[in-house]
Amino acid sequence: MDNSVENFAVHVSCNLNYVPSAIELVESLNALGTVLLSVGSIILVLTIYFFASACRNILSQKDSEFYKTNAIIILSVYPIVSVCSLMAIAIPRGQLLSEAVTQIFLMISLYRLYLLLLDVGRRKISETPTLMLRVGPCCCWPCLPFPNLQMTDTNLSWIGILALQLPIAQSLLYFILLYMEAEDPMLATQYVTFLQPVMVISILLGIYSLTVTTKTLHTAVPEVKLHYKTLVLQLVLLFSKLQTGIIKALPATGVFPCNPPLTPAIYANVTCNALMLIEMMVLCYAAWYIYYVDLEKNQETDAIDKTSKTSGQVDAMNSNDSNKQLSATV
Repeated sequence: MDNSVENFAVHVSCNLNYVPSAIELVESLNALGTVLLSVGSIILVLTIYFFASACRNILSQKDSEFYKTNAIIILSVYPIVSVCSLMAIAIPRGQLLSEAVTQIFLMISLYRLYLLLLDVGRRKISETPTLMLRVGPCCCWPCLPFPNLQMTDTNLSWIGILALQLPIAQSLLYFILLYMEAEDPMLATQYVTFLQPVMVISILLGIYSLTVTTKTLHTAVPEVKLHYKTLVLQLVLLFSKLQTGIIKALPATGVFPCNPPLTPAIYANVTCNALMLIEMMVLCYAAWYIYYVDLEKNQETDAIDKTSKTSGQVDAMNSNDSNKQLSATV
């Protein structure tokens, strides 16, 4: 009898919809909260360092301003997501705002990646390739007719629309959720289920456009290795969506405890944000390495071009000298 009364009291005191303040979170986690925020800050600083180093490499390249602008915007997603994740750990009530900022900047970066792929790939190709339309996720439907289309401006305009709708559609959806939470935090939780299908369809269409562009250009010019740039950014989407969705579903299974004022949902959010901090640092380092390799390749190309020009000038001078000697002899 005593156990049932005690369990009932614990169940009543554990309000699953309650979100603690920043002070309540730190006080409840005690030393763990201090360590988590300290280590998270160190990881954030490292991520910003990798981002700054990558930007320096990009700016030192002899490339167009369009390429540099797109590359820096793409790389900025890693420190931005890290800042949002750390702020969501420190301030639990800002979780939805942090997710909104993360997704909006990520979708902008994905569109900028599409522009960068076209800018780099089309400068390297010697002839117009055929669009590889049978790629995921649409390749899962074998009955869909896939015509043979060339990578022309007209056909790319439709692919570009699919990529452009990503930042527009996702921003509108998250603005709706933020307005709902401002009215009543429970509204966003209740109505997000109805908005999820629109979010998923928008993301799948955007990923399809990026995959078509990446596969087509990688087949045409595999030496450029554009798929690596796509991979390190798509992993951000995978971690921020699929991984987050799985972790947020765990409280329903009873994996996380309920220690008021900390609910299972708060434990899930802290776990998810901590993982995101680590993953963004690793992905930012990978992106730094990818763009650093590009810098080395450009320097090698410049050196080869200078060597060929120098040898050509020397050959021309030798040819002129031999012609002068021949004319003098005659």
